[in-house]
Amino acid sequence: MKLKSSDKSMALGKLLLASCLVLGMAAGLAAAAEEKYVCTGAEMLQYANLVFCLPEDVVVEPESIDEANYTGGKEVSASMLLDGNRVGLHIIYPCLAPNRELNHEELKGVLEAYDPIMAEANYNDTFPFVWGLLGNQVVVAYQPSNETVALVLMDTNMSETMMTNFLGNMSINLTEGATPLTPGSCPDTTVPEAAEGSAAQSAAASPETAPATGQEKMTTDIDAAKAQIEQLKKSI
Repeated sequence: MKLKSSDKSMALGKLLLASCLVLGMAAGLAAAAEEKYVCTGAEMLQYANLVFCLPEDVVVEPESIDEANYTGGKEVSASMLLDGNRVGLHIIYPCLAPNRELNHEELKGVLEAYDPIMAEANYNDTFPFVWGLLGNQVVVAYQPSNETVALVLMDTNMSETMMTNFLGNMSINLTEGATPLTPGSCPDTTVPEAAEGSAAQSAAASPETAPATGQEKMTTDIDAAKAQIEQLKKSI
């Protein structure tokens, strides 16, 4: 994990304000805004750059950066400890990219496709991002782009101030044109030309059957019912 730091006093953004509403931290905003922050940058392989800023006394311990498959696509993940509390960041690349902004329920669907256990989370849908609790983890999810979903998992024993600072001063910048979804990563839904030609020949060789009219279908149903009655009579 490549790290680089610089001192910076960070203004709190919209996400921080929303996080403070969730965590009940509005009273501490003024003091937090004046703290001296250290910004840390991490390259998530060649796919994205992660930047987050925290008070200078927070101990940041990088753990790992990985690329992995899941049933419906791929993910790029980073793990770190903030004052001993684990934070996991997952950038999810679905094979069936939404290519648009998703609402809360659609975002939850992407999370559940990524890991079915996400269906057990208790969500609060009153905020502009997905926020919830899953066991001993806080769940936060949003879209860095229309093709991806970012999932942040944080230990619930992390202080509210730490969560507020991390979420409010974090950004993910995706590398344009870079994706882990290389050829062969996703199921091929295309039909080979040979198969298309074979299907066309079969269709040409088989006489087309006209769909039954309503009267014809009714007659067929009546005949079938009569046959069942006759069969029942014989069995008595």
